[in-house]
Amino acid sequence: MLEGKNVLIIGARAGGYGASIARAAVAAGARVLGTSLTPADPREAAFFHELGVELVEVPLRYNFDKRNRAFEDLAGIERWLRARDVNRLDVVIHAVAGGFPRQPSVMKAVADILKGQHTLADLATAVKRNVYYVNAGSFADTIEGLSGLTHDESQFAALTYRGDLPYFISPTKKYLEKIVLRLADKGKRTLIAALPEAWTQSSQFFTGIEIAILYNYQEHLSGRQCNSPDLIPAFSLMERSLAALEGFPALQEDLQTFFERQWVGIEESTDSAKLYNMVHELFEKLRDRGSFPILRRAVEIISNFVRDASGTIMIRELIAGGRYISGDVRQVFYSDLIGNNTIRKAKPRPSPPTAPVVIKRTWQVFEKDEIRTTLSMYGDNFLFLDRVVMEFTQNLDGTIGFGRFTVPPPDENPILKDHFVGMPLFGGHLQMEAVAQFGTFMILKLLKDKKLVPILTGTEFPDLNTMAPPGETLTMMGRIRVTGKRHLMLEAFIENRFARSKGIIRGIMIGERVVRKMMMSFSTEEVED
Repeated sequence: MLEGKNVLIIGARAGGYGASIARAAVAAGARVLGTSLTPADPREAAFFHELGVELVEVPLRYNFDKRNRAFEDLAGIERWLRARDVNRLDVVIHAVAGGFPRQPSVMKAVADILKGQHTLADLATAVKRNVYYVNAGSFADTIEGLSGLTHDESQFAALTYRGDLPYFISPTKKYLEKIVLRLADKGKRTLIAALPEAWTQSSQFFTGIEIAILYNYQEHLSGRQCNSPDLIPAFSLMERSLAALEGFPALQEDLQTFFERQWVGIEESTDSAKLYNMVHELFEKLRDRGSFPILRRAVEIISNFVRDASGTIMIRELIAGGRYISGDVRQVFYSDLIGNNTIRKAKPRPSPPTAPVVIKRTWQVFEKDEIRTTLSMYGDNFLFLDRVVMEFTQNLDGTIGFGRFTVPPPDENPILKDHFVGMPLFGGHLQMEAVAQFGTFMILKLLKDKKLVPILTGTEFPDLNTMAPPGETLTMMGRIRVTGKRHLMLEAFIENRFARSKGIIRGIMIGERVVRKMMMSFSTEEVED
């Protein structure tokens, strides 16, 4: 089917869909090459040799903050391929996913998300950006970076997920699908393959992936015959392995009530906390009964078949068969794994709710000089705002604004010179001050004719624990809330490349006359009433 074709697999990892697709491409007669994060690792070389895939000896790693490095790696891959008489790539398959740094703080946040504690918005901005890039944006960069080897008929395929589980990084896959459509509009033969649930290094982060695999097996594979000749050996191996798995029939019977009463209602919009509690309550029961290891082994056996069958179908129907239109999202279901079915287009994703009609807002930009004049109580060394963009309205409650401040070098600001000596840093307490100044500026602009003055009464930034070096630009966003006749609250966040922190600035509005009386203790001059 693919004799004489050159196929490059980006991300052919052991136990993943990339490896199964590579194996199927080799069986179809293609010359298959694959990339790795660590091609110098002897275990990688042995794995690729077993697959029958040529290991590209140039490491390829995607990182948003080092996109240029990815293009350098892709250029290195092109040189490596040309040196081995590969001057043309007919198929490029992007099987990359993830993007979470393996750091304790990040993985703790991911664990919280899986438990239904929606902390993804509180993850470091750089991490979120990298997750989007690795799962989606890197596909476009791959196509651009390999343009010297590809041609008008080259096929570019990427993998997505379209199951029922509430996949917590599904927005990145939606973005990937938009990228594929844009590239198709530019004349690229792009394709998205939505493959069914199976255990991989990426899907292990899905709460309930094990149950989804067993449920789909029970509903669509168990007790059925395989009618696809090229899939019969893999299907038979799965059935023999499950039949030899002691305790598996009892486990199936044990799970049937759970499937019928609880799992049948799971869908993408299901509350992730509810799903987490449901699944882990079941797992605890299975551990108590000693049947949890049986579940894990069954999942492994079924997943081996699902990945291999999906890879075969993808190569046979989509890559070799070309049964798709550029920009398509084609979805493989469990029921497709035992029959010669046409792989259908995935259903359109639900459209987002129609946004309510928004009253037209008027925005105004204030630069440093205007900020300095308004916040005249601060000297230049303690004014931590460079620009403010804010809504200009008579309605104080709900007013939105954005602020920006670039941390100066220590030779321009004595505060940074002395904080800390030899290690100038704009710490959390100074960032909190910047947010307070930002909120004060907004309120003063809105109250300029009301003879009222905002007074800071408290701050709450529980996770503001990062430090910004000189040259780092801080971005602030805030919404003013009026919580009483005179009480104010600024709901705000401040972020840089390293982190985002949410918090609240509390204050109260008092009259100018009261403020003058309060200030009497700081002046030797008599203050008139």
